[in-house]
Amino acid sequence: MKNLSMAVVIRNGLILIQERFRRSKGMVIEFPGGSVDIGESRFEAAIRELREETGLTSVKHFDCVTLTNEFGGDIHYIVLNLLDNSEPKVVDPIRKQTFYWLKSDNIPLNDFYEADREFITLHLPKLLE
Repeated sequence: MKNLSMAVVIRNGLILIQERFRRSKGMVIEFPGGSVDIGESRFEAAIRELREETGLTSVKHFDCVTLTNEFGGDIHYIVLNLLDNSEPKVVDPIRKQTFYWLKSDNIPLNDFYEADREFITLHLPKLLE
């Protein structure tokens, strides 16, 4: 079972969401993130994935919530504050990325995985207070 680390980036009360192409699923909506590599912390994985998927680097760690996904692995939601007004960039044209800054109540829940929906509905609002 893979452990995942997701970068939940907040800027001025808005959350970064990406729509992107995955070979196995088509277009998906998700937080930037991916697998935690061997020897890597969950925080390091989130920062690496964020940089690889968006080019964003100017962030500060705010909080972390860990849940179990439907496959039995841990998902670490690393909550980060963006320290400037930089915008995410498409780093791989094959991913067909589009980025959105959304209020938590505008996030399209049905497009996310079950564990992500739990994080978004139960934990994210408390982190934005």
